[in-house]
Amino acid sequence: MLEKVRGVNLGGWLVLERWMSKELFEGVNGKDETAFSLQKPSAHDFLKHHWSTFITEDDFIWLAKHKINCVRLPFPWWVFGEDEPYFSCLPWLDLAMDWAHKYQIPVLLDLHTAPGCQNGFDNGGIEGVLTWHHDPANIEKTIEVLEKVAERYKDHPALWGIEALNEPHWTIDINIIKQFYIDVHHRLRKILKPHHTIVFHDSFRNDVWEDFFKTQPLENVILDLHLYQCFDDKFNKSSLEFNLKYPLQEQIEVIDRVSKIVRCVVGEWSLGLNPQHFKDVDRFNTHLALRSFSANQLLAFERGYGWFFWNYKISSDSFNWNFRKLVEAEVLPHDFSL
Repeated sequence: MLEKVRGVNLGGWLVLERWMSKELFEGVNGKDETAFSLQKPSAHDFLKHHWSTFITEDDFIWLAKHKINCVRLPFPWWVFGEDEPYFSCLPWLDLAMDWAHKYQIPVLLDLHTAPGCQNGFDNGGIEGVLTWHHDPANIEKTIEVLEKVAERYKDHPALWGIEALNEPHWTIDINIIKQFYIDVHHRLRKILKPHHTIVFHDSFRNDVWEDFFKTQPLENVILDLHLYQCFDDKFNKSSLEFNLKYPLQEQIEVIDRVSKIVRCVVGEWSLGLNPQHFKDVDRFNTHLALRSFSANQLLAFERGYGWFFWNYKISSDSFNWNFRKLVEAEVLPHDFSL
């Protein structure tokens, strides 16, 4: 078991998001992999090139050099390629697991999309659709995919854990999500080994889980919180100073409260503040502010079981979301060893 998670997400690789790979979406009217697969001529060829170049063995070498001790690897529900219009990325998932083992970096396999879509976001595979919870067949299919993935990798030495589902929407009845998690735990525990971790996202509701974790017989589980400071108007409309202080004033209280109930990780976070905060700030002070923001978030998140930055890399110019560039620019540390 890891003493503390200090990791990154390998997002934008096996699940597409337009903002992370803008050039790939040229000619596509949409932001998600469904639109890409339906509209892009020779979509499979473009995907195979993307899968072969976006993340390579050299990236695992770099992560190991900087002492990153875990990666969260998003994969889609169509990973086995049985459902149109999608294509299987399974060979590259296999490659990632082998590279991770070679460089001793444990992997959290994160089911990032679900049939019917669990959140209506582009990262859910099809933007504007939120019907996963309307049909029990969708939920059953989701669990079956998790079972197949668990069977495939249960003996792989790189497997650290499996995340049941990324970011189910906050409007979904929480009882549906809790029952889904109970069923996932029951069925995956029959396949996985005791040291494999099962991770549940909090559905953006970190205050509704105490009874769940106190009453359910769950083994080796973690609650995943995604703590961004860019999607809520209170962050966009507040000052830069407010945003810099917020992790040590508010986020730390969330981490401490949840940690009393169950181990928690911040599965996604970034330095992605609203650009307006920097419109009158020179380069030197922008760099100082980003270093302060990163340090304050890390100090807060270290109070829990750990964190995964979103994202390791982005092919667009979104610097504040690009872990590798932030490390190379000395905004983030160079050495993440314990």
